[in-house]
Amino acid sequence: MEQSIAQNISTLLSVVGSGNRYKLERWYASGSLTGFHQWADGKPCEGAFLFIDQQTVGIWILLIDWKEDDNFYVVIFPQSRVGPVAEIHEIHGEGDEISLSWKYAPTKRDGRNLERKRYFIEALLSDSVTISIPFGSDEVDDFIDELFTLANSRQKADSLDPNRPSARDGFPEGKMKQKMHLVRERNSELVRQAKLLALKTYGCLLCECCGMDFQSVYGSIGVGFIEAHHTKPISTLHKDGEKTQIDDLAMVCSNCHRMLHRCRPWLERHELKQLLDANHSLKGDDLS
Repeated sequence: MEQSIAQNISTLLSVVGSGNRYKLERWYASGSLTGFHQWADGKPCEGAFLFIDQQTVGIWILLIDWKEDDNFYVVIFPQSRVGPVAEIHEIHGEGDEISLSWKYAPTKRDGRNLERKRYFIEALLSDSVTISIPFGSDEVDDFIDELFTLANSRQKADSLDPNRPSARDGFPEGKMKQKMHLVRERNSELVRQAKLLALKTYGCLLCECCGMDFQSVYGSIGVGFIEAHHTKPISTLHKDGEKTQIDDLAMVCSNCHRMLHRCRPWLERHELKQLLDANHSLKGDDLS
């Protein structure tokens, strides 16, 4: 990550300070850290911030040249500063739609890393996390929220904590593109045409991910009901709008629709199918 981006994030964190969900408890201005942690001290740093959530849990957010190679990281430390929780630096996108990505890859030597990975995936639906970089004060709380979620899930997965993290509500998207995406999915005439095509092709409205048929499950109240999901990756949407085709919509049940939208980047149908199949296989193994 370029130093200018780290500087912008640091400015937003320091200016916004305490938002609706988090309190800025303590912070260090730009410059080399001293007495923070042996792996962080002396390295170029654009700011270190201790935020406390409503449950009085805290994390440190560092904007730091972690490898001292002019590549700035977002590094998360627990409040105790015993060691880094995540070192995030891979960047994607351009302009004001830049995101950071991080992948969970445990390397403990007790033979339980696959178990840890499954634990993490159950919490976040993926072993990879993508976090939108804030470019305005209204995006800071979402940015901090994502880092808290990552830190909590990482720490619990590492320790295989039986008190599993609560289900997340989803990754925040770029607000403009998310609005465009939802408007497309609510295009009533296009959805009507897509439903008619599905009925003509299959004779019923089946979820393309799990196969659910609302009419079969709920009877008359479920007749004609299904939801429409836009299949184009959100990153391909033009900011000035595009014409949506019927082929761009997938018929899905409400549960699968929520799951498709639950992580960033949003899941594709085949990815959700794979998760469903994998979960069914695990349940089958438990019964055998």
